[in-house]
Amino acid sequence: MTDRNREYILELFKIVNTTSILVIDQKGILKRLHCPFKVVAVVGLPPHIIVEALYLVDAVKMTLELKEVYIINGKGYLIWYFNIVI
Repeated sequence: MTDRNREYILELFKIVNTTSILVIDQKGILKRLHCPFKVVAVVGLPPHIIVEALYLVDAVKMTLELKEVYIINGKGYLIWYFNIVI
């Protein structure tokens, strides 16, 4: 991990943590969603993730490459495989 990545993560975790995320809803209002929150899969990842199925996100973490992942049933999945259900 580079020093720049480390600084970014330290700054990010001043406003978010592994148990919540900030989202802007369809009305443009900023909201904090606390885990567990619901997501729907937009990509299938056999055998565990099925397209259009609902899942609960237990935590939100970041890879060393600064990619956000949802922890679902103990496994990490990139966030762009899902849409948040508000």
